[in-house]
Amino acid sequence: MGFEILVSVLLIASYHLQCGDSRMTLSIKDFLPDSNDTNVDHTRALQDAWRALCRSKISKSLVIRANEIYTTRPQLFQGPCASRRPHIQIDGTIEAPKTVAGWGKVESWLHFDSITGLVLDGSGVLNAHGENWWPSVELHSRPHSVMFNGCKFLTYKGITQRNSPSNHISITSSTAVTLSNIHLIAPANSPNTDGIDISSSNHIHILGSSIETGDDCIALNSGSHDINITSVTCGPGHGISIGSLGKGGAIDTVQNVNVRHCTFKGTQNGARIKTWGGGRGFARNILFEDITLINAQLPINIDQQYTGRCCGMFNAVKVSDVTFRQFRGTVADGVAIHIDCDRVGCDNILLEHINIASSSPRIPLTAFCRFARVISRFVSIPVKCSSRNDLECPSPCPQAHAPYAKPPAPLAQPPSFFPFPYIF
Repeated sequence: MGFEILVSVLLIASYHLQCGDSRMTLSIKDFLPDSNDTNVDHTRALQDAWRALCRSKISKSLVIRANEIYTTRPQLFQGPCASRRPHIQIDGTIEAPKTVAGWGKVESWLHFDSITGLVLDGSGVLNAHGENWWPSVELHSRPHSVMFNGCKFLTYKGITQRNSPSNHISITSSTAVTLSNIHLIAPANSPNTDGIDISSSNHIHILGSSIETGDDCIALNSGSHDINITSVTCGPGHGISIGSLGKGGAIDTVQNVNVRHCTFKGTQNGARIKTWGGGRGFARNILFEDITLINAQLPINIDQQYTGRCCGMFNAVKVSDVTFRQFRGTVADGVAIHIDCDRVGCDNILLEHINIASSSPRIPLTAFCRFARVISRFVSIPVKCSSRNDLECPSPCPQAHAPYAKPPAPLAQPPSFFPFPYIF
């Protein structure tokens, strides 16, 4: 009997070793000069801990426990790493300096660069204290909270982020990234606090998350392709946007995007494509499907007049093969469908099973459509599109909402289409 118990124990121990339970744990406390250190700036300790994690060939996890609070100035977490699967678990709180001066002049607060296989998870909080930036620093000088640049096979899960000076998460030049069960929070009136901005990246999956910010819930900028967004709740904010694209005549591209099972609650837009007059490139193969609306404004919006100019542009970002399917719920404003294309036109726009009603019985819902080839099936609002041969612009030119000026996204030419699996 004793021998059988010993064999069982050895088998269980062997299983845990093979499944990674032997992973060594690092703590920020291991890198503080004094265990009783009361220094409020833990920048050096966090950087030393990262270097130990990244340089180790042995599987290790850097763990910030639930009762731990650390303050750090902007950090660069530089790869590549010797570890094939570096792991950071944040169950406590990491805070940025509470003064603008404490940041210095940087692009982002926590910057992860050229790392493969990073797992960053937990139930903790990243508080960037952007409330000190919004009233005092101009828009384009505000840093992002978290940036992933040049990363591959990244997992970001369970984290809550609060009050970014600008974008909460920026993903650039990255591939095979999964974000799930994340929570991004900022006041509705916080300026340009996008939830997630993506550019020059592919095979990005955003799943089961909530985004409550002052600007775009998710923005897909140039070079984004093969993007899957599933079961995300947005609001407040400006909805999920393709673009803006084509600013300053740029050649911008976005393609192969699936947005499914999402909810827009009190957002300024729902599903939106926005391009600047005079731009070039394309936005194509885009699906918005199974969308719930709760008192949302402008739930379906294609705006090729994002500059506010009506006519006179000879180039435009080509918008084609866009499907809006199975929208349901309530709309706060009278214009529920807004398809305002350039004279080059939008092609193959499908509206199907759109069943939406006004939040107020006294406000009838209408649709505006111009210069687009639209197929409308089972739509609760009549959609009639003016011909692209109509050379005159309506007066005044209808606009959705005044645009925010944003810097142009990095340019990239995506490869030709190849499908990628849905993730439910």
